[in-house]
Amino acid sequence: MTHRTNPPHPASPHPGPPGTGEPASLPDGAVGGAASDGIDGRRGGTAGPAGAGRAAARRSGFRDVLRSEWCKTRTLRSTWITLFAVVAVGGLFGAMFGGAGAREYGELPPADRASFDPFASVFRAQLFIVLVAGYLGLRAVTVEYATSTMPGTLITVPRRGRVLAAKAVVCAAMGLVAGWAAGLAVYFTGAAVLAAQGVPAYSFGQPGVPRALAGAGLVVAAFCLIGLALGTLVRSTAGALTIVTMVGLLIPAMSPLFPGWLARFVVTYWPTTAGGRLLSLRHDPALLDPWPGFGVLCAYAAALMLLAYAAFRGRDA
Repeated sequence: MTHRTNPPHPASPHPGPPGTGEPASLPDGAVGGAASDGIDGRRGGTAGPAGAGRAAARRSGFRDVLRSEWCKTRTLRSTWITLFAVVAVGGLFGAMFGGAGAREYGELPPADRASFDPFASVFRAQLFIVLVAGYLGLRAVTVEYATSTMPGTLITVPRRGRVLAAKAVVCAAMGLVAGWAAGLAVYFTGAAVLAAQGVPAYSFGQPGVPRALAGAGLVVAAFCLIGLALGTLVRSTAGALTIVTMVGLLIPAMSPLFPGWLARFVVTYWPTTAGGRLLSLRHDPALLDPWPGFGVLCAYAAALMLLAYAAFRGRDA
């Protein structure tokens, strides 16, 4: 009588411990019993979502990251609300400071009215515009931390410097356009209020006015980068907005309370006051000239962005 025997099973490349009944382990990179070295079966890759993200990052350049960042930003309704707020704040405070300037002009003795600067009076509205600009920048990062989408962003694009650079370009571009629109809103509303009160206003052909209107967008773009840097460092909307408010408004407003040397520093070299010189029409020997003042503002923005990059690169998402 012939006994039939089953054919022996093929030896597993990684058998389990004898007598334990545990299944044999699969070789590294195998999925479901088939070798898979990489996201598409080729050797040299890494399986899983992280490997897919790294492979996508290798295939995509900065232009792709920039396009992705712009798509994320423009699809948020809050982005357009904030951009509208930048322009609306400009128009509102331009009218308010125009009215305050008209009252100030009316209270001056006739001999002193020639020294009245209507443009400087109206463009004090820039102090409040830069606060909204800072918020526009910081929310580009803090929203992703608040919604826990930053880890997914960094899986898709593991090169964090590229992510931060794309956010900086998008924020600065939006701030530049919104700043130009806000500058025009301040210009027209302020001039209308001054003219309605019979106060001599300014004109576009006046020396320095085109440069100041162009500078309004540049200053807003720089403060968007400052907000982006602070949002990256703090990773909290409330915390970063508090710092932006202190830097942009509270510290310059409190400068008369500081010791003399500190007050002079704030009035001359603080980001708000130094950058605001780009919007001035009259030369003041005690203060910076327009373009050197804007250079100081850019130096603050660059230093904060470098600190933000170091923190963004070294911390967990």
